[in-house]
Amino acid sequence: MHLTSRSSFLQRIDKAIPVRANHFYIEEDYLSLDGFQFTVKPGPWYSNEEKEKGTLLMSYLKRRQSVNADEVYFYEVETSPNIPVKLDLTINKLGYIFTNLEVVLPMINPRSLPLAELSMFDYDDTDIDLEIFRSARDVIFGSSQQSVGLEKIPNKKVYISRPKTDFVRKIIRYWMQNEKEIGTEFSMSCEDRSDLVEKIAILQEELHETQGYLEEINQHFVSGFSIPLSSTSKLLVYGIEKNENEWYTFELVLKVV
Repeated sequence: MHLTSRSSFLQRIDKAIPVRANHFYIEEDYLSLDGFQFTVKPGPWYSNEEKEKGTLLMSYLKRRQSVNADEVYFYEVETSPNIPVKLDLTINKLGYIFTNLEVVLPMINPRSLPLAELSMFDYDDTDIDLEIFRSARDVIFGSSQQSVGLEKIPNKKVYISRPKTDFVRKIIRYWMQNEKEIGTEFSMSCEDRSDLVEKIAILQEELHETQGYLEEINQHFVSGFSIPLSSTSKLLVYGIEKNENEWYTFELVLKVV
């Protein structure tokens, strides 16, 4: 018999010690913590060992609800009852997909801020005028649906998946009117090379800026131009092609230098 089961004092100490993990995945009625999985309704394909691990995980989390994790991901969590255990999360990275952020935020310990990375994928407009967004080092928007006020966020490193040209233009015009901090870099994925080249051509024509030589860029760039923002800064608008393990991707980059 464990000492903590015999002593209420030791039980209180045990509960105060947070669970430590690298990855914590939370879905409706399902949890996965560094390989330990729990589901409210295990399917017939679950082995007895997996069921025992799941039961152990839930028993553990009910006693020690404080979790320190490097990465936590929420998937399709709409209401608090969807999560089978109450949690207090201290984290470095947060990701959520089709999830109600209002349900997630109360679980995030304020000591987690600023987050090293915040990523989201949602079809609904998201209010990003929140401290958890504004303070994050890196922000990733993984959907083409754009969030309200994204051009105003103070974050210096942002990734956006396949935005429309109109949305990119909106960001550029806002930065032209409201000087952006040097070092800010927004990267945006494109469908393919032709999509990237077309976006840059449309933006350059509509903004009536002359072609600039992007000597500041160390990476190979597809095409681009520069826009003066002030006497001491300018905005570089350019495209890059990446090759990772023979997989080619194309990005439109907005960078303030």
